[in-house]
Amino acid sequence: MNTAGKWTSVLLASTLAIVTACSNENAGGAGAGKDGKAESPSTTPAGQKAKIEYFQMKSEMVDVVNELIKDFQSKNPNITVEQNNVPNPENVWTMRVSTDDAPAVFTHFPHNAVFQQMSKEGRVVDLTGGPLMANVSPALADLSKIDGKNYLVPIAVATLGVHYNVDMFNELGLKIPQTYDELIATADKIKAAGKTPFYFHDKDWNGIRQEVVSRMGLQIPDVQNFLDSVMKGKAHITDNAAFKPFAQKLYDLRKYSQKDALGTGYDDALREFANGKSAMWYTGIWAIQPIKKSNPNLKFSMFPMPAADSANTKVQVSVDTAIGIPTKGKNQAEAKKFIEYMSSKEVVQKYVDLSGYPAAINGVTNNNKEITSLSDLITAGKVYPTIERVWPPGVNGDVGKATQEMLATGDIDGYLKALDKIFYNKLNQ
Repeated sequence: MNTAGKWTSVLLASTLAIVTACSNENAGGAGAGKDGKAESPSTTPAGQKAKIEYFQMKSEMVDVVNELIKDFQSKNPNITVEQNNVPNPENVWTMRVSTDDAPAVFTHFPHNAVFQQMSKEGRVVDLTGGPLMANVSPALADLSKIDGKNYLVPIAVATLGVHYNVDMFNELGLKIPQTYDELIATADKIKAAGKTPFYFHDKDWNGIRQEVVSRMGLQIPDVQNFLDSVMKGKAHITDNAAFKPFAQKLYDLRKYSQKDALGTGYDDALREFANGKSAMWYTGIWAIQPIKKSNPNLKFSMFPMPAADSANTKVQVSVDTAIGIPTKGKNQAEAKKFIEYMSSKEVVQKYVDLSGYPAAINGVTNNNKEITSLSDLITAGKVYPTIERVWPPGVNGDVGKATQEMLATGDIDGYLKALDKIFYNKLNQ
């Protein structure tokens, strides 16, 4: 068994042990061609409404997607779309596709290692060069390719940044920091004023993992190639002198956090930031709409995590909302029609206006003032891909948990040894 296949099997075995199937429908129907056109037009008998399940992984977008589904159904009265959003969606998707219970349409992440392997195994329709990809930004189409092929239609991209309380910054006379040293100086001023500079949600190792991955890509030169060497058994983490100061910065930034950051989950941090309990919160743009919903009166915006030199500041970009079709999915003609609708310029404009995400579709503008500084960097090409897209399944979780332990103990040297154990020779196992 090859390495990637081995890791897929391992994750699938654990998934089957912990996840209960969310649907009792048996997926059937013929496969689909390279251009996304179904070989069989529909699995629904003539005269009956076609029903498709949209397995959508972003919980914060459920309400937005429901509104779009209503609009689609009004224009396509013979098609019923049921949105399905569940806990642990990536694990559930893996199980369902592996057991021929695939949803007709789904979202996933092209950087996800398990999705990549499942696509290579032929479980997802190859859309490369087909009509469903026609509106996608070429650069983002390339970013989402797996071995040169597109298996998902990118709709929007995600990045991370520092959410900040505009009123608090104005009250304290603070400017947006342009360098990492200026960020620390800003945090010092906020702390001296008796306020909490940062909220962290360190109870969730997944949130820690997101911070580590994005900051590695920003702060450690050529880190992706170096980690590739480590995973091939050709180097050790401690061979790279940049890792220790990187880890120290992660730990030291917690000096500016609320009490008990390790006991604070994502939802708690979101609520507290929305209620004005901290000046800053480092997380993804996916938090924008929940913050607004939690406190419509909060004035907040975002700025990029600054590099040591402002000229080197850039943002991590990953395809965050992307839609695909399983090879054995039902009603592929109707599924294709739904994707055509969801990837149209007009609909994507609505989606990103409501979600706050930068679009992956040509001709869509950014109307969300909170992400202007991030969007400007994306437009200028000052971006880098998420480095975890080339990690074997399970590595990112192990990194998050190891970092969580380091944040609890302050043991930097132990952390570097733990990272080495996680990465070393991984591609040869």
